[in-house]
Amino acid sequence: MNIKSKHYLLPFFLLLLVAQVSFGLERSTNTEQANSTAQLEAESIFRTKPFLQNPIGGGITISWFTKVPTHGWVEFGTDKDLGTKAETRIAGQVVANVKQHQVRLDGLQPGQSYYYRVCSREVLVYGAYKKEFGEVVYSDVYEFTLPDTKSADFTAIIFNDLHQKRETLQQLMTQLEGVNYDFVIYNGDCIDDPSSEDQALSFLSYSNEQVKAEEKPVFYIRGNHEIRGAYSVELNQLFDYVGGKTYGAFNWGNTRFVLLDCGEDKPDSHPVYYGLNSFEQLRNDQLDFLRDETKSKAFKKAAKRVLIHHIPLYGMDEKYYLPCADLWGETLNKGRFAVAINGHTHSYAYHEAGSLGNNYPVVIGGGYSANNATVMILEKVDQSLHLKAIGYDGTVLGDYHF
Repeated sequence: MNIKSKHYLLPFFLLLLVAQVSFGLERSTNTEQANSTAQLEAESIFRTKPFLQNPIGGGITISWFTKVPTHGWVEFGTDKDLGTKAETRIAGQVVANVKQHQVRLDGLQPGQSYYYRVCSREVLVYGAYKKEFGEVVYSDVYEFTLPDTKSADFTAIIFNDLHQKRETLQQLMTQLEGVNYDFVIYNGDCIDDPSSEDQALSFLSYSNEQVKAEEKPVFYIRGNHEIRGAYSVELNQLFDYVGGKTYGAFNWGNTRFVLLDCGEDKPDSHPVYYGLNSFEQLRNDQLDFLRDETKSKAFKKAAKRVLIHHIPLYGMDEKYYLPCADLWGETLNKGRFAVAINGHTHSYAYHEAGSLGNNYPVVIGGGYSANNATVMILEKVDQSLHLKAIGYDGTVLGDYHF
């Protein structure tokens, strides 16, 4: 090719280059617009982020809420390609046309990391013989790891008595920067006196987002204030309790956790309950559970045992109503627990084993204000169990090894 020919072709190459750049910009713009549209569609459907519960028995429960009735499912896998779909069926019928979604993933491998996203398509018509649906919306892709049965190590963070104080939770979270925790426990009176689904779900969603419950599983323990309020009975439906009850037990590695529900802090006959409480029976049921649990192979083989319940059995004035201490005390004292973790009093305290008739140390978390709020970090490394209690301002209130 001579020089003259090259001069003729130069404008053509310049036009081609401009066309390619323009096409690339247009494609990039179109992609951004599509992503923005998808995001807006998702925000119009999803009411909460997904949150993880009950990561035991080779499975985990994924829950979320939508603003409109939808058909929901979970897509998951061991890489970001996902590839497996799970949905909830009851007696042969796929759960759809609902706003609350709860999907259990079973048959998972302990210690394995999984990726997932939740999916919902709006139900426009749900008739007997006709159904119409909107577009499918997708959450972001998240990751979780099931507890490893072969590992003894874990880190948990524990809150109590938040009483829906967002600023308190936010401040306590700043004291946990750099803490790589595996799971979270809310030990009662966090969603206090729930009056409606909107109120309860608002704080539940906020607290879950603060602790990244879309990737870190959460255990919710009922305190006496969760029992009060117009929405208190329905509040239980938001949670997937271990064993399907408000009390239970599970293993994380070789540590056994026993979770109890103390019920209300006044007798069932108290006039403020209007004859609608029956916690005496619930406590008796838990005595039977404790007798079986402390005889179980899982309990006996555990390297460490941790007891968690909202109202303390020890450390409170005798003027208070404390039926659980009389009912459960003997059985629990035989259980060789490493520590009991409580709340309720709004005053941080530590009671050494044997100081109050307790055969195990008792640590009581604080309240919800700047002068008494606490968060606890429970860490297991090899055979050592370490508990640190931190105050609102970052002060270390207690540092114990069990």
